[in-house]
Amino acid sequence: MINRIAGSFFIGALFISILDFLYFIGLKLNYFNFYKIDIYFNVLFYDNQNFYLLAPLSFVVGYILIYSFAAKFFMKIYILVILLFMGALYEPVGKKLGESIFLKKNQQFLFGSTAFNGAILYTGRDNIYIYRKELEKTIKLPIAEVKNITIK
Repeated sequence: MINRIAGSFFIGALFISILDFLYFIGLKLNYFNFYKIDIYFNVLFYDNQNFYLLAPLSFVVGYILIYSFAAKFFMKIYILVILLFMGALYEPVGKKLGESIFLKKNQQFLFGSTAFNGAILYTGRDNIYIYRKELEKTIKLPIAEVKNITIK
């Protein structure tokens, strides 16, 4: 019984990690690199990972793929899901995916005594990355020094 639980969890974690890798590498290559957001992949991965969902999902996926009576059917479904996640590696899909998750358009900011408009590309641990259309570039500012003054 313990072997089944442990085996399900570890095999599931392996299969979920493959999907996770495809998803986050697609975001890194096609969204973060496109907007020149200089964040390490490991920080991006860790800060945006839902570990509370990852553990139970690993167990369920592992159990279904190993011990289910329809394991072969679910393996075919898993292969289709891998192909779906590989879509994040395609530039327009990965960029659109990143925009739907992280991008907040038409924001107003106050930095010191300077007010400006921009789009939030990503909010990290210490820095916020803002796209300034009038400058046509991404700027990186310390979160502690930037105030979002957008009226909702």
